[in-house]
Amino acid sequence: MFKKIINNSVQRFRGGSAQRSKTNRRAKAKTHIVLPKGESALEWGQPSPLPHAEPPRTPYPLNCLSPGLREVVAAIAKKTQAPEAIAAQSVLAVISLTFASRVKVQTLSSTANAACFFVLVALSGERKSATDGWAMGGVNRTVLELRQEYAQLIKEHEQTVRTLERDEAKPPRPVCPNFLVTEPTIEGAFKAISSGAGFLGWFSDEAATFFGGHSMSPDKLALTCGIISKFWDGAFFIRPRATQEGDGYVPPTPTTLNLMFQPNLIGQSFGNEFMLGQGILARMLPAWPESNMGKRRYRRSEPSEDAIVDKFQEVTAKALRNTLEDPTEKTLKLSAGAFTQCVAFHDAVESELGRGGWAADISSFAAKAPEHACRLAALMTLFEDGETTEISEATMANACDLVKYHLQQFKYLCIAGTNEDAVSHAQKLLDWLKSNLTAGEGFATERVLQSGPVPTRRRQTMDKALAILVQHDWIAKLPDGTVVDERPRRRAYMLNPNA
Repeated sequence: MFKKIINNSVQRFRGGSAQRSKTNRRAKAKTHIVLPKGESALEWGQPSPLPHAEPPRTPYPLNCLSPGLREVVAAIAKKTQAPEAIAAQSVLAVISLTFASRVKVQTLSSTANAACFFVLVALSGERKSATDGWAMGGVNRTVLELRQEYAQLIKEHEQTVRTLERDEAKPPRPVCPNFLVTEPTIEGAFKAISSGAGFLGWFSDEAATFFGGHSMSPDKLALTCGIISKFWDGAFFIRPRATQEGDGYVPPTPTTLNLMFQPNLIGQSFGNEFMLGQGILARMLPAWPESNMGKRRYRRSEPSEDAIVDKFQEVTAKALRNTLEDPTEKTLKLSAGAFTQCVAFHDAVESELGRGGWAADISSFAAKAPEHACRLAALMTLFEDGETTEISEATMANACDLVKYHLQQFKYLCIAGTNEDAVSHAQKLLDWLKSNLTAGEGFATERVLQSGPVPTRRRQTMDKALAILVQHDWIAKLPDGTVVDERPRRRAYMLNPNA
């Protein structure tokens, strides 16, 4: 009986699919168009993806990573089937925390903390948490070990206190070095700093609690952005409070930031004029990789991949212990060749900052591009050779290429954030055109106004959406008087044959 029900359901599904297929074929019967006399056929290129509607199809420059890091990123990306950019951001953030928290790096003008800020935009289901879990394995294991050691120290402390004579001074209570914040709030960060570890890591794979939370509310936005920016800059704080002892001095604290959030927050972050102008986003290395969803098939990880990830976790756990136990600060200098590479990169970016330049509208991030390159070069150098004191020319060249990728990502996110509604309407119209027309087919604007997506049935919204689709080569305007559906049209367009 059960088998019969299943078979009947399959037949109905197949029948429904066939009927829908016939309907779609009828709906996609190609509209005949006739161009006015003297007009030649349109020339077409490949359409480009709409910003916000989907991430840019720019592959992560994996070959620009140092050999050891490239191997780790590739292994984690294969294990999780997540985009390489997600794995790279997680791995670099872990290196920043474990290797670079006591390191300064030479820049073109001075020295700066080598620690970096990262921000990732990806949909739920892209395996951000799984990727971060593998990259953070050594860090998380060390945190748990430290908590266990702290619990034992507390027991010993309490036992010692119980054996003291009445007039004997109590020994200071042990403090657990707290350097990791997974629910990023300003107060949580300062509380972690007060433990005395000397460095900080803000890691969250659900940064909606940060960008959409109380810390970023209108009355807290300026304060939060200013504090986080000063962490990146390596500044100290004076935060006197009535409820605390001392003058409230907070020493410079090298900070690694790794935040991940979904595309629906792009408007609140990269579309926020204050955040863009203040500079907090300019201090973050952004990535919005193309999704792998729909392309993944179940696979078991290879033993070689597991071995690479296990070794990475061991190395980063050891580096974290060393960073905790040895507060000595180290400085990485640029070799002569590395300095020359960085100067060339600086000048190339600077030439695009002027009016009309490619980077004119992202000047806050572009102006910091050389320093970002120095910091990334430091991360790669430290992982490959922890004893070296100099960054090589080849490493700096690769770091500059990595920052070029982040420049593109930053610009794309800004476009997406500031044009969110218009681009969203354009994407809905494009989806409707693809469903109701065949590639290379013409259509009149009356058809969109009468039966297109609801938002674009308003002429003003439709005009903006059509302009965006023209800009990205999805459609092209046909000459006035083109015959579409047996009538000459004043406004008609054609869907790109490559759509």
